[in-house]
Amino acid sequence: MNQAIAEIIKEYVETLSFVDKIAGLVSTQSMTITGEDGVKVIKRYPVACCTTADDCKAGAYNDLTPNSQYKSVIYFEDGGLSFERYAGNFKYYKSNLRLVAWLNVQKILEEDCESSQCTYSSHAIADIIRILPEFPQNIDPFTRVYIEVTGQVIRDNSIFSKYTYNELQTQYLLSPYDYFALEITTTFGICLPGTSVYEPCDTIGVSVTDCVNGLTDDSGDIIIE
Repeated sequence: MNQAIAEIIKEYVETLSFVDKIAGLVSTQSMTITGEDGVKVIKRYPVACCTTADDCKAGAYNDLTPNSQYKSVIYFEDGGLSFERYAGNFKYYKSNLRLVAWLNVQKILEEDCESSQCTYSSHAIADIIRILPEFPQNIDPFTRVYIEVTGQVIRDNSIFSKYTYNELQTQYLLSPYDYFALEITTTFGICLPGTSVYEPCDTIGVSVTDCVNGLTDDSGDIIIE
């Protein structure tokens, strides 16, 4: 289900002006690469879950690595999914994803990176936070999808430590390039079939007032605060 949640978030983030290379959920794929000396080595890359083995053989394993031709590279890593609670005819879950972003600051700003511009990542993070929906949404097949940036990973190149970058790609982790990773928590419901539907799935609606005051189930317990 995290793949579907990543696609939902991706649709919001990809509308931002600095985004030109974005993927949904990725997995770490190992590729056997033969070097110029004929020695074979195993390298690891972030590869979109929808990428086929044939795509990788054709070079798609490099699509999400830093490249000076891109303004940015953004993708989502899986942080797991957990069941939260039952509420009437709904089961609620919590999804944990990590948004990883690499930025080519000079290309984005189209001029040299000055001191104030070198903190561009803070503007990008703020833009991502602002672009996400403020209130829960019903997005098929989920109900009351609530997306929230819950933290920022310490800015260190260990963000990319699970992958194998060559020397050129490693240079793209130095100024004027930038990067960051955000922890994103998404809660959502799934409607269950049943003969006694206290709150029919096809009539669920979430108003601004509900979200401000807190949604309650039939026991009076607050669902969302």
